[in-house]
Amino acid sequence: MFIFVSGGTRSGKSEWAEQLALTLSRDNPRVYLATARIVDEDMRCRVARHQKARSGRGFLTLERSRDLGGIFHAIPANALVLLECLPNWLANEMFPEDGNICGAGGLEEEIFRTALALRERCRHLLIVSDDIFSDGVVYDEVTESYRRLLGRLHVRLAGVSDAAVECIAGLARCAKGEAGMLGLGLL
Repeated sequence: MFIFVSGGTRSGKSEWAEQLALTLSRDNPRVYLATARIVDEDMRCRVARHQKARSGRGFLTLERSRDLGGIFHAIPANALVLLECLPNWLANEMFPEDGNICGAGGLEEEIFRTALALRERCRHLLIVSDDIFSDGVVYDEVTESYRRLLGRLHVRLAGVSDAAVECIAGLARCAKGEAGMLGLGLL
């Protein structure tokens, strides 16, 4: 099963996705595929908080900021994979550490194909993403290109998912699929 989970910053989407992961993977390995690139002390502290919150929940944490296909070999057979998060993954691919900017052209297809390959590799896949589209701010051309690409990935991934869930203020609403199939109460 493939579930796409989105919501704004601090909407509760990550905690909700982790709870769903626990419910869906009672007898299967759990993999937390972390895409954050640690660039400063603030990010280091955020990652440490997330790791502490996950401790004791039985997740194998794999950290990979780019080229996610290169880590598939480390994912146990029949595992549930919780990918946190799509915007970080996209930003890391689009803005590599060498300072270059990768064009959006082939990047959308590469990320989409990798996500589909990951879905085929595991028993359950949860991809968490951020809703960054409603702040009303007009950004520079590069940032707008990133936002448009993320939006297209949202549409495509939600389109091929078995369920798409939106979290708002800690509450989850099933936008696609049957809420009952997820095993958790939804709006």
